[in-house]
Amino acid sequence: MAKSEEQFKMIRDQRYEEISHAALKVFARKGYAATKISDITSTANISHGLFYHYFQSKKHMYVSLILNILQLFIETVEEAENRKGTSRDQLAWLTDITFSGSLEQAIDRHLLVMEALKSEFLSEEEKQEFIEKYKISMEGIARIIANGQKEGLFIEGDPMELAIYYLSYSQGLTLWNARGVHPINVSTETVMRQFCTD
Repeated sequence: MAKSEEQFKMIRDQRYEEISHAALKVFARKGYAATKISDITSTANISHGLFYHYFQSKKHMYVSLILNILQLFIETVEEAENRKGTSRDQLAWLTDITFSGSLEQAIDRHLLVMEALKSEFLSEEEKQEFIEKYKISMEGIARIIANGQKEGLFIEGDPMELAIYYLSYSQGLTLWNARGVHPINVSTETVMRQFCTD
């Protein structure tokens, strides 16, 4: 690829990310129905024309955003699975990553996915695609836990159920901190203690 093409691709990808971040923020705060494309374009400081260069419609943007969120979750779990070390090390890394990012963005992503799964404006096929992607991530976490059980590192129990407990615990802490009542610095060790044998 020529240097000018590489630079153009970088600018295009960067612009796509800027629009996506703006849309995430607006959709999470206003909900799908109340969000206008002008809300997204003004937040991203872009023209309507540029929005339509990347997305066919508000709905296309919304679905793309959720699919990207879920794909990132899949890739993060896969990276955890492929890391060297014990299963405990892998789950601890995943926990560190979960709480190292922006609290605001984590909450926005959570709200967006929850709204989408309960929405009436999306088709059952679209919602099923979201669920299938979510399952892929959960199956990855369950495999880490199952391997850790074989190593004697994690408590006994159905690996998928423990994966659900793990994710619910993590999401619960994120939502608690969002309230601002008594925010805590989440300790990976404290989270891991719920699932480890020692």
